[in-house]
Amino acid sequence: MASRTVDVISLGPPPRDPYEPSATAWALAGAFAAQGDDVHVIRPEGASETAPPAGTVSVEVAVPLRRPGAAVEQAAFATAAGHRVRPAVDLIVRDPSGLGPLQPRGRTPGSPPLVAFVRSVELHVFDRERGSLSRRWVDRFDAWRDRRGVRRLEQAALSEADLLFADSPEVGAALAREYGVSPQRLHTSVPPVADLPHPESRDAARASLDIPRDVPVAVAPAPADGGGKPPPLDRAREAFQRVRPLFPGARLIAAGTSVRADPGVLAVPPRDAATFGLALGAANVAIFAEVRLPFDPMLIAAMRAGCAVAAVPSVRLPVDPGGAVRYSASDDPGDLASTLAELFADPALVRQTAAIGSEYSAYYRPEQIVRAIDAATSRPSR
Repeated sequence: MASRTVDVISLGPPPRDPYEPSATAWALAGAFAAQGDDVHVIRPEGASETAPPAGTVSVEVAVPLRRPGAAVEQAAFATAAGHRVRPAVDLIVRDPSGLGPLQPRGRTPGSPPLVAFVRSVELHVFDRERGSLSRRWVDRFDAWRDRRGVRRLEQAALSEADLLFADSPEVGAALAREYGVSPQRLHTSVPPVADLPHPESRDAARASLDIPRDVPVAVAPAPADGGGKPPPLDRAREAFQRVRPLFPGARLIAAGTSVRADPGVLAVPPRDAATFGLALGAANVAIFAEVRLPFDPMLIAAMRAGCAVAAVPSVRLPVDPGGAVRYSASDDPGDLASTLAELFADPALVRQTAAIGSEYSAYYRPEQIVRAIDAATSRPSR
């Protein structure tokens, strides 16, 4: 394919933490650049702790803050970003679809194509977040007014896009119910997950962390919550402590968070791609013991690092992972401990599960998503 100009709209700078919501947009931008496209990423102004992917240009947009966090601010960014879209661009990608239209100057529907990714339905997110607020009359009125604004702005963003890629069939169904999105405009696509930097080998990773080469090692990656504070990984630590008497030299790496110094537990608190990659690279098994919605990219990163993934049943993926995940019988730490012990005791099972996971993780490669965009935009959508 000949080189194109592609403008990607992102809600944040290049992410240091792979859990940042902006990670998917930058993963797509990097994949477009890797295939030779001229890529600009338009995002709100602000400091970035990491460099943009090779071949991409970060374009900062100033947006005055009037109501920080409110729907109107995201819509104001959309308008400002639309003004920075290049006049002769070949493709516009918006991730996430978000709130408010871009309205690039001179654009007509379909020319250039505008593709938007829907990671969640913003109206439903608003309902969940506002459901716990006070039920005084003034609060109900403010919530009604804000909800109406969110719905109007989300409708405008969705209507402007020529093609919509939903993270899961459930999100697509919700779009059809709530906004009447037609099947012709809607595609289902898993979230793109960029590769993490990895050490040369598992032995090298363990040497960096002062872990013996010949002991079973589990890793529990910690996502940040809405306030930026990672969880203490209590369930994963309890499951590990239950099996440690059976495997005296075993270790648990708590990646991306600080935890108390339990026997055999090692914390690596920095929240950056290199640290997560190091922790995953040192482990045989990756534990996912908490409900992570809507999607935990470290599940895929663990599979790519050669880990066998053990998870509680409430941890789900957009596409059925089959044998790529060893699910415990319930969310109880005791059942998770049984699954972990089974893997620690059977290296052949670990290798088999990791091999299936490596194959499954290919669905989430950014270049796969870019190919899906290219296929969808090569034919009429409306």
